[in-house]
Amino acid sequence: MSRRGRRIAILLTLLILSLISDHEGKAWGGTSDDVRLPDSGEGVLNGVVDDLVQSRLFEQTFSLLKGLSIDDFLLSISAAELTPYLCRQPITDAPGETGPAKREFLLLASYKDDDSARSLVERHIYLYTTRKRRSFATWLQRSGRYLDTIKAILRENDLPEDLVYLPLIESGFSTDARSSAHAVGPWQFIPSTGRSYGLKMDYWRDERRDPIKSTVAAARYLKDLYNRFGSWPLALAAYNAGEGRIRRALRKTRSDSYWRIIRTGYLKRETKDYVSKFIAAGKIASEPEKYGFTDIDYHEPMRFDEVEINSPVSLSFIAKCTESTIRKIRELNPELKRWCTPPDLRTYTVRIPEGTAGRFTECFNNASPKERMPKIPYIIKKGDTLWDIANTFRVTRRELYALNRGIDPKRLRPGSILYLPPSDDTLEALSVPKTPYIIRKGDTLWDIAKRLGIRQKALYALNRGIDPTRLRPGSIIYVPLK
Repeated sequence: MSRRGRRIAILLTLLILSLISDHEGKAWGGTSDDVRLPDSGEGVLNGVVDDLVQSRLFEQTFSLLKGLSIDDFLLSISAAELTPYLCRQPITDAPGETGPAKREFLLLASYKDDDSARSLVERHIYLYTTRKRRSFATWLQRSGRYLDTIKAILRENDLPEDLVYLPLIESGFSTDARSSAHAVGPWQFIPSTGRSYGLKMDYWRDERRDPIKSTVAAARYLKDLYNRFGSWPLALAAYNAGEGRIRRALRKTRSDSYWRIIRTGYLKRETKDYVSKFIAAGKIASEPEKYGFTDIDYHEPMRFDEVEINSPVSLSFIAKCTESTIRKIRELNPELKRWCTPPDLRTYTVRIPEGTAGRFTECFNNASPKERMPKIPYIIKKGDTLWDIANTFRVTRRELYALNRGIDPKRLRPGSILYLPPSDDTLEALSVPKTPYIIRKGDTLWDIAKRLGIRQKALYALNRGIDPTRLRPGSIIYVPLK
């Protein structure tokens, strides 16, 4: 019997034994200790054979005889179909967790019978454990924050859990990752694909950066790709290069195997290496100690409360109400691009540190709109335009419109107040938080400083080039904001 024939026989034997176990105990999802063979019974065996012949797996198995390799077959069916038959060991989710033996993932295990694939995977394992070892260790640290959440979403969508390691080679699990092709976030969505799968992108937010929302979109996208190509290697290649390129490569090579088309010149080097990089990264991440990563300090898993607000708030206000920091709030809400929640939305769900929902709700309800959204007043001068103001303080006109509802850019009256965001750029442009002061008749810098309880040196610092002998009534100087 040929080597391929022996592999087919082994696979069929496993299928039959699993079906027998199903007839006896209906324990498809059990552990290896739960699996038991029937004592006897010709009726059970006949039932097994009938089920096997009628199953889709039977037809897929015998497609091997038409020239497909065992690797193509294993990677062409979903984890949900193979799990009952081949993967009975319990799963250990947490990195480095002790307990029962970890199941060998479907996608990460099924490349071994293809010499070319095995060589490519081993080459990338060597790369990640030597030259890129430090970077890979950083990626593993970040992964601890998101693995549990992503696995849960993959399970809900009946997808192989191996896919939890795809962000390792896409972004290193960084929510801030951005490519030259304008792909953003842990799953590296380009704008068009992100919008197609429901991710919102505008001036205020970019949901491609959100680890939960982008994972839901990625799960839907990957499932669609698998349904179109019928093979996980091809689906992953299409995720990297686009469906059109993969279809053209398949058509020109008259093949339906990823491992075959990568030997041609129809794909870029990145796509040719993509699946082997994914398998290599996944194998290391699922057993880091085996590859020498014994001292990884994994980040704590995401834990948070969610609250719905009906008016915009600044991140500083959220941090104050939850006794947290702006940095922590940004970590929990990486989709937010500015200093506040989107002011153009009637409601918005914000994530806050775990256990602070009650405290935040009370703080939010008792605060005034001004406290929720602190703004810096700016007195309009003669000749000012929105474009000039936005350019001077490095904000956008869209932001000025959002903070000054009903403003008419053609009717900016000198002396009226325009509000600016307390963003880093604004504060930098203003040197320090300050507010305008209109000079009155008889004012001197000494009088103003004494009346406000500040030093004249502070007034000079906020008003470069000011001439203390020429303070004209009606002109404007800046004083520290209190």
